[in-house]
Amino acid sequence: MTERRIDPLAEAFSGAADRYERGRPAYRPEPIDWAWETLGLRGDATVIDLAAGTGKLAVQLAGRAGRLIAVEPLEGMRAVLARQAPEAEVVDGTAEHLPLPDGTADAVFVGEAFHWFDGERALPEIHRVLRSRGGLVLVWNAGEWDDQPWTDEVFARIDQEPKPDVRPENRPWSGLWRRPFEDTPLFDPLEKRSFPHTVHTDVDGFVLMVSTWSFVAALPEEARERLADDLRRMLTDRLGGSEMTLRLRTDVYLTRAR
Repeated sequence: MTERRIDPLAEAFSGAADRYERGRPAYRPEPIDWAWETLGLRGDATVIDLAAGTGKLAVQLAGRAGRLIAVEPLEGMRAVLARQAPEAEVVDGTAEHLPLPDGTADAVFVGEAFHWFDGERALPEIHRVLRSRGGLVLVWNAGEWDDQPWTDEVFARIDQEPKPDVRPENRPWSGLWRRPFEDTPLFDPLEKRSFPHTVHTDVDGFVLMVSTWSFVAALPEEARERLADDLRRMLTDRLGGSEMTLRLRTDVYLTRAR
């Protein structure tokens, strides 16, 4: 049996599940439409949402798949997931140990999570549960707000907080998650497509989103609240009570099992 594995920093999400569901942006349908159509999936497809979290991606997949299996290792996340995506079969498991039979699924989708995996162990396990030429889809939302007048001040304050468990290996922007794909004979080369995504929120909504970032969620409650107060004050001084328009980019990576 494969040893169970969860990155210690990712465990912080379990206690932040309700905030995660309220604070993280939803996925637009267009990126999921593209992946679904590119893989040629049909309405009777069996799909796994791996590291499903609170069901952000499962909500998009539920209306498309004939059978949706949502695999999530954290109990706090699974509780919210069951409410948000009641159509899904919720399973306790990790990418490195999927408690599912060989050849279960036509596709595996992973939202905001592959950088948490041990890719060298996860890819063979994902390959095992896929049917012949089954698809693997990785999705991330990335902020594109570097040109905003508040960015430098806000992120300078965020960077004052300790990040003891943050490593390049568990950051999506490092690109280190791609290395197992470069070496594996199990999957085709990754294909990428990006989609614009705009979120309309306010200061409280932005601060709530920041509170769901892994290293912020891992902070002691007093430190997290102090950071939230500081960010709220900075942004209110800059923006007043105005709405915040956040530009995001949804990156989708797609491959097929060989």
